[in-house]
This record gives sequence, C-alpha cells and structure tokens, in this order.
Amino acid sequence: MRPPMRSGRTGGDGRDVRPEKKEKEKDPTSRLCSGLSDLQIGTNPSFQWISVYDQRPPMKQRYQSNIKNSRLRHHVERAHKDGLFISSVASPANDLWSFIVDDGTGFTSQVYDISSFFLPKDWIMKQWEDKYYISCIAGANNGRSLVIMSKGTSYTQQSYKVKHSIPLKWIDKKWKEGFHVTSMATSGSRWAVVMSRNSGYSKQVLELDFLKPSEDMNRRRERGYKITSMAATADQAALILSLPRRETTAEIQETLRTSAFPSSYIKDKWGKRMYITSVCYGRKVE
Repeated sequence: MRPPMRSGRTGGDGRDVRPEKKEKEKDPTSRLCSGLSDLQIGTNPSFQWISVYDQRPPMKQRYQSNIKNSRLRHHVERAHKDGLFISSVASPANDLWSFIVDDGTGFTSQVYDISSFFLPKDWIMKQWEDKYYISCIAGANNGRSLVIMSKGTSYTQQSYKVKHSIPLKWIDKKWKEGFHVTSMATSGSRWAVVMSRNSGYSKQVLELDFLKPSEDMNRRRERGYKITSMAATADQAALILSLPRRETTAEIQETLRTSAFPSSYIKDKWGKRMYITSVCYGRKVE
C-alpha cells in the first residue's frame, strides 16, 4: 500500500506549522509541482527524466550522461582539475551514471564512492569524521549507489534514512529537530533521504506524484518556495520544496520531463542564464 500523502507540516524552526484550512480540505499533499512541461524525447513509456533549472549569474557548467563505473573517475578528476564539482547525480540504468558539474557549488573538496550498498554506512561515517558532508546521492536498480560528499557546504550535522517507502514519519521528526531534506535517491523500491542542519532553509514541503500546477502549489511558489530535492521509483515520484531562511531576489525556476536525458535543452538554457540544478530518473507521471 502506498504511504499516505501529506505535506502540510513544515520544518526549520522546531514548530509544527499547520496548513491553512483551504489546504486541509484538499488532498493533504497537493499533487503537482512547479509547472512541469512535457518534452517527449525517446519512446520509453514507463520512465522519465525530471530536471530542474534555476536562473543564476553566469557560471561554468557541464553534464555527463550514461557514464560507466570504469569511466567515472576520469570525468570527476577532469572536472575537479577545472574547478568544477558535482552538484547533482542520477542513474538511468545499472552501473550507468549521469551527473552535473559546475563552479557554483561553493565546495572546496569532494570525494565519492560507488558502493554495492544503498547506502555505504561505514564509508559515509568515515567521511563525516573528516568533515565531509553528503551533497548528492543516486541509486541504481541493482542496489548500487553513488554518494558524493563535499567540503565547503553550510551543513553542521547530517542524518539519513533508507526504507522501502518514503520515510514520512522520520522526515517529520527531523524537521522538528531543525533538520531539512538536502538529498534524496531511490534504488529499486527503496528510498534514501538525507537531512542536514544549517541547510539555509526555513521551511519545507513534501510533494508526491505531482501532476499539473495546483492553486496550493502556485501559492507556495509566490511565497518563494523552490524545488531543492527530488527522487522517483517506478511507482512513485516525490520532491521537496524549500523556503530559504534569508530573503532572496525572486528568480525563475523551471522543470522539465523528458524520456531521454535533456542534453539539448540544457545547452539551450545556458544562453538564458538558466542552469540545471537537479535531475532524477524514475516514474513517468501522466
């Protein structure tokens, strides 16, 4: 059975913030997000890429898609040599990885691990001891995971949870403790959620199985909420919308659903100062 949908509770200040009455009367988790547009590329009827683009000052950015395990080190070392760090990663198939690198992360150092575990607990704990924090994760259907950990983040403490369903109660508990979701990934039917202290967010909302923009969702966007994490299995898609702790100048955010990795769209958006900030692969939402 699918877990109950809900998104009325937000975190960041240790308080339980109740949704407005109008939101209560609807499905507690509004079924949408951020004006998703369809660009059909390819023919896979069951899975899709979901990518998010933010308007930012000019920066250097690259993407790599369908990289095999054996070639990953080459691409990562090349990026680091050029001052670029991985900002988002996803897996479209077993032992294939797609990722984004850019010079806008603020990271100063980065390590990664390809593991047969989802997620590699011992390796993660060792990196925590060295003051690295999880900055993005991805899982493949064969149970492998790719974990990226970085220095130069704002995080001061992290915790993660792996379950066969979205850990809603755990997320809610951590919100009350001052944590916010900073990474999500899936492997088969399993979900991994990473939450961090000092994330820079004041409140968050969880959205499940988003379809078309809803009145509730548009209202959140007008209040400054942005998509900051997302993941999907073959059965369910989820994303996190966050409200920054500090007020920022309103900037454009766009989302795109494609059947193939959106290479041409990424290139087109660079000329408009729109940069891809998050990507995931999973359920095709009709």
